[in-house]
Amino acid sequence: MEIFATDLETKETFNEIPFNPDEKYFKKLEKLLVKYHNEETKITVGNRINLSSDGTRLKSLTLGVRGAPGLASKRKDKSLNPNLTKHTQSKIGFKIYKLIYEIVGMTYPAFEFNSIIVNFNSKFLIHKDLKNVNDDSVIFTLGQHTDGGLHLFNDNKELMETKYIWHHPTKFNGKTTYHSTEDFSGDRYCIVAYQTKPKFHFCPYRKLLIPI
Repeated sequence: MEIFATDLETKETFNEIPFNPDEKYFKKLEKLLVKYHNEETKITVGNRINLSSDGTRLKSLTLGVRGAPGLASKRKDKSLNPNLTKHTQSKIGFKIYKLIYEIVGMTYPAFEFNSIIVNFNSKFLIHKDLKNVNDDSVIFTLGQHTDGGLHLFNDNKELMETKYIWHHPTKFNGKTTYHSTEDFSGDRYCIVAYQTKPKFHFCPYRKLLIPI
């Protein structure tokens, strides 16, 4: 897809968005996620610590840069940019990525990230995000659900705090802090923005890969 350029440009700041988060952004994002979930993806990538109530593995939607671009050689569609996930390059997936990019940028303008994961009705067990490059991640939830906050633990895995993250982007140290999902009821979309190994991020405004 030609709109997704592969050339790297000089690093600039693209997280500076001239407005504050508003409920309309969360409502728009939720509408897009419901549409994409129902019509296109079925949320398609698994995670070994992402469990449903019956212990089966649930799925996730990944957006942004690819952690292992070399795997693109196995793709049937050779027109896709090998540096970006396939969902980032679909029409609705791009809209979802851009809106999350804006929401995170409005809340934490200096926060650097290049990957986003969206989980639906997922309960994560206690863990650390050891593969993340940077310590911090930004997390928030959408959907008609109750509870479902972010549990934070000390190194002895004792619960220290629960952050309530519905429509509230929250930065936390996911790489060195044990964390898990609080029990919840209803439908819950959980969005996490974080930094992976590639030394660039995808700017949705310029549709270019930017060094970080």
